[in-house]
Amino acid sequence: MHDIIRESPYYQEILKEGLEEGLEEGLEKGRKEGQLEALRQTIIDIIVERFPKLLRTARKQVIFTEDPAALRHAIVKLSMSQTTEEAKQYLLEMDEEDEED
Repeated sequence: MHDIIRESPYYQEILKEGLEEGLEEGLEKGRKEGQLEALRQTIIDIIVERFPKLLRTARKQVIFTEDPAALRHAIVKLSMSQTTEEAKQYLLEMDEEDEED
């Protein structure tokens, strides 16, 4: 009985649509994760080059940040930072931005 249903054109069409939707959702999730990882790595790269003493703090801050806009904002702020203390302050503000959301 199950084989007859599975071989029906209607079942095959539903299965095809479901697989396509699942693939699309998976690709979108993968793109988002890839974007977040690239932004996180950019922050780490900036810290390594400009403020290596803050590497541990930066890793702790970026790993839990899921908001691409917050990560982009941090990249800009860290790129403009003149001192280690200023950069540290921007990193710590990332927590505050997450709490506001």
